[in-house]
Amino acid sequence: MELSYLRGKDIDRQRWDAAVATDTTCLPYGCSWWLEAATNGRWDGIILDDYRVVLPLPRRRSLGRFTQVQRADFTQQGGPFGRLLPGDTECMLSGIPKSVLRFSLPLREQLNLASPPAGRKAFSRNNLVLPLTTIMADVRAGYSRSIRRQLKSDGGGKLSPASIESVIAQYRLTAGPKAGLKEKHYRSIHRIASACLFHGAGYCYRYDDPEHGLLAAGFFPFYRGRIINLFAASTEAGYQQGGMPRLLDAILDRHFDDAQLLDFEGSDNPGIAAFFKSFGAESRPYLFVE
Repeated sequence: MELSYLRGKDIDRQRWDAAVATDTTCLPYGCSWWLEAATNGRWDGIILDDYRVVLPLPRRRSLGRFTQVQRADFTQQGGPFGRLLPGDTECMLSGIPKSVLRFSLPLREQLNLASPPAGRKAFSRNNLVLPLTTIMADVRAGYSRSIRRQLKSDGGGKLSPASIESVIAQYRLTAGPKAGLKEKHYRSIHRIASACLFHGAGYCYRYDDPEHGLLAAGFFPFYRGRIINLFAASTEAGYQQGGMPRLLDAILDRHFDDAQLLDFEGSDNPGIAAFFKSFGAESRPYLFVE
């Protein structure tokens, strides 16, 4: 195996993205343009066998020649990406340079790690996904009774495009304070959404009800058939009127023909996980190494 560590400025972005495009997870998180936006240009990478497999290393802080590698903002899974073979992940983790003082990074789903490198520990994190392999009627039949009841009471609501600015504004009002987001996080999601929209890899939507107005809005990356519920929030009226279930169901209905999976992006929180499971979602865990 040929292993190399490169600073971000020295990485061949075209070859890097070609490796990510072969990955079976269909996750956008490894794309160079995503990493550029999520880290504000602060990322390096480990490359295996001439860009067969790549592992992003988001840099959080640098102290001289030393640095810290941590999860990039709004980036649930961090790799490796490419045509993985047994032993590749262990090899790449062992190749983390000594200049990395701290390493704390989520890996990706569908990954078998025989054992973490010496001095590191690995544990599982939960994610929930909804495969879209049949027809929309079958997907809806898998919704819980509560979700079906909320959708049945819909009074002619409408899904329409939204701007990322309006999505962020709504998130600030309701979900943001609960999530503890700071200004830097809103700047990050604006960069990520702008990059996704530029590359044709995402949507911003809002859902309005004739009686109550805006119920929910969100930004949803879309990459190789995978829709990700990354950044969405309900209004106060939406909490009472099932705004989020209506928004998600309407997005599935609109994009069902070109999507294979709805990724709920979490969660280890039991209450949030229960809500996602009410759509019929199934667990698909991923590893976290530190």
